[in-house]
Amino acid sequence: MTDTNNIATFLRVIQSLKEDGALERADWLLLLPLMIQLVDNLKDAMGHRPILYIGLAGVERILEQTLETIEREQDN
Repeated sequence: MTDTNNIATFLRVIQSLKEDGALERADWLLLLPLMIQLVDNLKDAMGHRPILYIGLAGVERILEQTLETIEREQDN
């Protein structure tokens, strides 16, 4: 995603939260890839701190599994 797309996605999610205070499945499908990208960037920045890197790798995997689950449920 480009930075412009990321900003547009973020604004769409914020608008959804303002409207009803909850995230819809479509919002999660937009937000989770951004969260995964953020964690990946943090892992790169924390590479010299093994404990933080391992923790962030775990968080990244959980986010990826959540995204996979939501996508699978959407297909059904």
